Amino acid sequence: MSLRKFMHPRNKYKVEPNFKELGEIYPEFKQHLVTDITGKLKFNFKNPESLRVLTEVLLKHDFGLSVEIPTSRLVPALPLRLNYILWIEDLLNHSKISEVHGLDVGTGAIAIYPLLCAKILCWKMTGVDIDPSSITSALSTVKRNHLDNLIQIFPTEQSTIFKKAMDCGNTYDFSMCNPPFFDADKMDDRRFKKMAPRNATTGSQGELATEGGEKSFVLKMIDESFEVKDNVKIYTTMIGHKSSLGFLKREFRERGIQNFTWTEFCQGHTKRWGMAWSFLDEGIVNLKSAPFIRTRTEVRREAEGGTFGVEIEFPREGEYLEGVSNVVERIKGFIEELHIEIEELNLEDEDLDIWTCQFRATEDSWSHARRKRRLALRLEQECKARPEASDTPSRLTDNSVNPPDHSRSRELFLEATLAIGEVSEPVEDSEVPENSSQSPHHQKIKISMILQGGTGGKIALETFRQFLINKLGVRDFFHSKSTSKTSNKRRKRKRHSGEIETNK
Repeated sequence: MSLRKFMHPRNKYKVEPNFKELGEIYPEFKQHLVTDITGKLKFNFKNPESLRVLTEVLLKHDFGLSVEIPTSRLVPALPLRLNYILWIEDLLNHSKISEVHGLDVGTGAIAIYPLLCAKILCWKMTGVDIDPSSITSALSTVKRNHLDNLIQIFPTEQSTIFKKAMDCGNTYDFSMCNPPFFDADKMDDRRFKKMAPRNATTGSQGELATEGGEKSFVLKMIDESFEVKDNVKIYTTMIGHKSSLGFLKREFRERGIQNFTWTEFCQGHTKRWGMAWSFLDEGIVNLKSAPFIRTRTEVRREAEGGTFGVEIEFPREGEYLEGVSNVVERIKGFIEELHIEIEELNLEDEDLDIWTCQFRATEDSWSHARRKRRLALRLEQECKARPEASDTPSRLTDNSVNPPDHSRSRELFLEATLAIGEVSEPVEDSEVPENSSQSPHHQKIKISMILQGGTGGKIALETFRQFLINKLGVRDFFHSKSTSKTSNKRRKRKRHSGEIETNK
C-alpha cells in the first residue's frame, strides 16, 4: 500500500516528480529511464547508480544544490529527509523557537540535513561525523554551495555522540540523527529474513550498521542527553524498525522522561519513525501537545465517528508486575473458558507496546458466570451420586450451564476490539518522599474495548468489562478509586459552600 497520502503536508514530494520532464532537462538522468511496452517511462529504483543520479538531479532541480554523492556512500531518500526536517520545524514552531541552530549527528558524506535546513529554512547547522572521508566530502559540498556561513562540520569520536559538539561552547535548539538501523553482527541474517527491498541498498557498512543496532545507539544517545541536558532544547532521532518504538518509549518512562513525543515518516511504500524528547519544563517546550503524523490515528478518525468504548485501568504491581504480557495470557484464558471466538490483530498501531484482538460472542456467557459454574458443579455431583440418571436426559445439557455452541448460532451477540497496553500517571507530591529517587509516575495497565456490533450493544460490553474486572481481581482498586473520587467531590462541595457562606 502506498503511504504517499500520509506524507507531511508541506513535503513537495507528496506529488511524485515528473520523470519525463526531468529527463528532458537533464540528459544524465534521461539515460536511466526506460520505455515499457505500453509507452510509459519507467525508472529503475533497484539500480544504485540510478538512485544516485536521481537524488543529485532532484537536489539541483528542486533546491538549487550542487551535490556529488560518492559511489561508496549512502544515497539519501529526499522524501524521507524532508519529512524529518518538516516535523522538526513543526516542533520548533510549536515551542516558539526562532533563530534556530541545529545539530546533525552523523552528518554523512554530503551533509544532507544541514544542506536542506540551511537552504530551505536558513537555519544555522552544525554537523558531526566519525568518518574522515565523509567529513572531507561534506566540507567540500558545503563550500561548493556557498553555505559555509550557515553550516559547520566537525569530526567527532565513536565513543561520544553529543559531548564533542559541546566543546566549542555551542548550545542547540534541536539535535537530529539518522542512526545505523542494523546490528553489525546480524547484517547477513537480515538477507534471509526480509523480502527484497523495492529500492537498491546503498551506503557503507558504518552508515548501515552499528554494534547492537539502532536500539543500542539510541540508548547511548539517551544516556548522553542526561549529561548535556539543556544544552539541547529538543533531542530527536529517526528510527528504522517498528519494534524499536515501543522499546524506547518504555525506556523513556522508566528513566522518568515524560516530555516526549513521536511521529511517523511515510513515503512511497516505506515507513520510518521519529522520536523527540526534552528536559525543559513543559511550560517552555511541551512535546506532548506537539504536532505529529500517525497513519493509524488518521484512519481511525475517519472510520470510527461516534463509537462506544469502555476502559479498565489498574496498577502494574503484585501479580501484574510483569506488565502487558501477563495480563494478555490471563485474558486469553478467560476468553477461552467462555468459548468466545478471538482473532489476534497484527496492526501497525501507533503504540507498539500493545496487544490487540477482536472477539465475537454469540451469546452472553459471562454474566453470572460464577453462579453458572456452581450450578454446573452441583448438577455434576448429583449425577455422580445417582448412576441411574445416565438413562435419562441430563440437565447438564441446559444452555444456561453448557458452553454456547457457536456452530449453531447465527446471530452475533457482541463483537468488539480489545487492546491492552501500559500508561503512566503522575504521582501526587504528597506520595513521593522528599529526596526520593522514586519515579514521579505510576505505571498502570490499561485495557480498552470498542464496540463493533452485536445485538447485546453497549450493555453487553459493559457487563463484559465488569466480568474482566472481577476475574482479574482488581475490583478493590476500582472501589478505592471511586471512594477517593467521591471524597474529593465532597471536599470540593464543602469548600465551595464555605466560600458562599463567607461571601454572604
